Amino acid sequence: MAVVKAACDGVGAHSQRVSLVLKADIRPGYTGELDGKLERLEDALSAKESRDS
Repeated sequence: MAVVKAACDGVGAHSQRVSLVLKADIRPGYTGELDGKLERLEDALSAKESRDS
């Protein structure tokens, strides 16, 4: 939550209003899901760049 607060504070320094929607999918017994998601996203972006060139 410290990261969320820091992000809101950062935006708030440049704006009179900050809107935040936070969604969490917490699944006990699963670890590394965020890292896995990021890896799949980077792989998809790399594949798209390869197809586009």
